[in-house]
Amino acid sequence: MTPQAMGNLQATSPLPHTLMSRSRQLWVLWRYWIAREYKTRYAGSVLGLAWAFIQPLATLAIFYVLFGLVLAVRVPGIASANGYLLFLLAGLAVWLPFVDAIGRGVGSLVAYEDFLRKQPIPAEILPAVSVGGTLLTMLIGYVILLSLCVLQGVGPRLSWMWVPLLIAAQVIMTLGFVLLLSMAHFLWRDVGSMVAFGLQLWFYLTPILYPLAQVPERFHVWYLLNPAACLALAVQSAVLGIATPAGTIWALLAWTLLLGVGGWWFFRSMKSALGEAL
Repeated sequence: MTPQAMGNLQATSPLPHTLMSRSRQLWVLWRYWIAREYKTRYAGSVLGLAWAFIQPLATLAIFYVLFGLVLAVRVPGIASANGYLLFLLAGLAVWLPFVDAIGRGVGSLVAYEDFLRKQPIPAEILPAVSVGGTLLTMLIGYVILLSLCVLQGVGPRLSWMWVPLLIAAQVIMTLGFVLLLSMAHFLWRDVGSMVAFGLQLWFYLTPILYPLAQVPERFHVWYLLNPAACLALAVQSAVLGIATPAGTIWALLAWTLLLGVGGWWFFRSMKSALGEAL
């Protein structure tokens, strides 16, 4: 099925318009574009889908060698000899899908600007596909993390039941933020450059390479103003049992609602400006 055919899905569907809800249209379109995303992302690659494993594992290996072996960073509260490896993986399971979705999603409306002029598809599908394209990497990261925890004798633990909810919070937060940034970048092209610089700084302001215990306690509360830090801390706590600042879960809930609902609201409120620009 071609993009043009998908764009005209509503017009060509044998079902009456009243029986095909907007949510179903969005779901059908999203599935089509997700399949297209995975097909084109690894097109021409010898290893293909294996890159979904290789890239995060290579990143993990580089950081572990540098910080875990060379600088010998240790994580208080983890008895395993490979505690830093588990800690690092918990943070990267949050960060890598998050930054990948932002990197691909921020320019999604601009990249398909000509297509949107010609095809009547909901514009929010494009940034949503950027987020959906990271789901595989995200799930792989969490499966590896939990499996290594079991092998290292760090789990399973009762708090693991929170992991599906944390994954849902991660998806909602990421989707809202990508919707916001994609629309902002379409309207103000400087946003793309600002995001590229901001992500580099944001990474080091998030306790992924270093445990929060190494930061003076008076600064801990400031990390609750960082949504990625709240999510990383929540995952580290649920999976590894690492203590987090008081109010971390409440801050994470607030950020999930603020970015999830706020990003969607901003996208919808600016959609008229998008239509005028197209």
